[in-house]
Amino acid sequence: MLNLDALSQLKSLKQDIHQSIPRHEGKVRATGGRYGFVNTDDNQQFFLNPDEMDKVLAGDIIAFKVEETKEGKSQAIIERLISSAQDEFVGQYIVKGKGHFISPDHPTFNRWVFVPPAQRNGAKDGDLVSCKISQHPYPHGKVQASVLEVIGQTSDRQIESTMMIRKWNLAGDFSEDCQNEAQALLSVMDEAIAVDKRSDLTAVNWLTIDSAMSRDLDDALYCEKTAAGWQLQVAIADPSCVIKPGSELDKESLRRGTSSYFVDNMIPMLPSSLSEGAFSLLPNQKRPAMVCHLAISEVGEVTDVRIENALIESKAKLSYVQVAAFLAGELDNEFVEQLAEPIKPILTQLSDCSLALNAYRRKHNLVLDDRTEFKVSLNDQGKVDHISATERNPAHKLVEECMVVVNRSIANFLAEKEHGLFIQHAGIRSERQGEARALIKEQLNVANPEKVATLEGFIEIQQLIAAGNPEADNAKYELPLQAILARQLERSKYGIEVKPHVGMGLAAYTTFTSPIRKYNDLLVHRLVKAYLADAPLAKISDEVLEQVGQGQNNSRMAAWQSDQWLKAEWLQRQEKADAGKERQGQIVQVNSGGFTVRLDDNGIEGQVDVRRNKEWKFDTKTMTHTKGETTYRLEQNVSVIIANITPVLREVKFTLCEG
Repeated sequence: MLNLDALSQLKSLKQDIHQSIPRHEGKVRATGGRYGFVNTDDNQQFFLNPDEMDKVLAGDIIAFKVEETKEGKSQAIIERLISSAQDEFVGQYIVKGKGHFISPDHPTFNRWVFVPPAQRNGAKDGDLVSCKISQHPYPHGKVQASVLEVIGQTSDRQIESTMMIRKWNLAGDFSEDCQNEAQALLSVMDEAIAVDKRSDLTAVNWLTIDSAMSRDLDDALYCEKTAAGWQLQVAIADPSCVIKPGSELDKESLRRGTSSYFVDNMIPMLPSSLSEGAFSLLPNQKRPAMVCHLAISEVGEVTDVRIENALIESKAKLSYVQVAAFLAGELDNEFVEQLAEPIKPILTQLSDCSLALNAYRRKHNLVLDDRTEFKVSLNDQGKVDHISATERNPAHKLVEECMVVVNRSIANFLAEKEHGLFIQHAGIRSERQGEARALIKEQLNVANPEKVATLEGFIEIQQLIAAGNPEADNAKYELPLQAILARQLERSKYGIEVKPHVGMGLAAYTTFTSPIRKYNDLLVHRLVKAYLADAPLAKISDEVLEQVGQGQNNSRMAAWQSDQWLKAEWLQRQEKADAGKERQGQIVQVNSGGFTVRLDDNGIEGQVDVRRNKEWKFDTKTMTHTKGETTYRLEQNVSVIIANITPVLREVKFTLCEG
């Protein structure tokens, strides 16, 4: 038996050993496999083996110690769960024998979750459900969930958008308070307009150009030729005249962040009585607007800008297809024959002005080249009937140039003020700067490639790439340099300080032209109005900007995933009728685990996975995969066959046709 001194020494030794073992706190990061990692606040990363990963969920904050494996590598051993990020999620209900599970629809929650008998809520095999974590795996060892609601079945009409709306927590119907407030605003519109002391521009031949079915019309255009170039006028709908900060409608618009557009559904940011009624620039209706008057030179340079509050009245609601037909000179087109004579010269001047604006941007800034888009047409069951390629026509480009010139002019106006609201784009990500500089130096023979980190340098390098390789007969570089650099760019973000939008090659940029569809545009309207009136204004908080960004990201992801689901289900039907068909596509994304291929004839994207094949080597600088003597890189054309499709998870897997 140990005496008291020996026991004390043993206790002290244990404490010393405990204190000598490194301990940290960090956030759990899942991977595509069973293992994971935990990242600390000081940017350290530690491995979580499959047994440890089974104890936690992605996003958990844990306390852990660091131990060495037999191979001498460091790994994390969980000691305590501090907090968990996982709570509610959606997924598909699965019955296997006597076991009931949920397959989560979540990017990092890649294991089935057991559902106890008392928590099944009548769900059946194959149902799409919303759920809640009822038992965390730490320290119990098995994660469990309860079913909150059966959302529907995969065959249901509009199940794709319904499911994604629930997954991304998008708002549905407006509350009774919001609807009542919207009705109250309708009754005071005339009074609010009168108080604003607006200029009367109702005699101007304004016209709108949008999709044929659109009713939430944000912008109207007018243009005339001058001795120096053009006088372009752009009128933007003005909901800020009656929607006040802190009102119920304002708070709900902030929560939504944007209108959400699905193939089979649309969720407006504002009630339709306002977004498609009182604020929409519908023809032959007097509407409050903010008008941007722009003097444009013959070479497309903005030489003067004036902004005012006005009352306007659109004289014509035109579609992109109709305007494109007119610009193409299709004189036998029924629309062109019926087009009012006063409108025709306006369309001609708008086209000429937009071409000059585009040429100026290509010379001094950056313009992205068009990419083929694909339109989904639905059948009577709400599923995809066919997918067809669509090209942006001259009318789309006309409107785009008018919107861009207004947005950058408003950004320049705000840049001179105390603060504004800008879309900031920092350019190449900091962690990719080294590889970008090395690539530029090697491929372009640029003496000071570090200038890619500046706005002016990035523009110069992109224009150098666009000009082509002077040593090549076809004027192209061997590597798709623009595509590689594009994949190394930061995401844009909102901020109140003036910072460049490097991706567009602009010293400042914002958006002002969609205030009935996007909350940040509504905020910009309020800022501009306050500055014009020399009125006090409150600085936009970081919390508001974060909320707007999150709401818009959720909307974008919900619409995209719903679209991908519909397309995957359609492709699965096509594959059943034509199994093993070789399909042509182009590599559009590359990472260490493989690459994404977009099919040429329908735009559907799928993955080629090379992670388990040791023959493949990946070069992060050139974003190139190599297998033996064969290389695969961005924008390369390849042949694939379909390996597997899981529509509900939007997963399309391809097998590469080599040789």
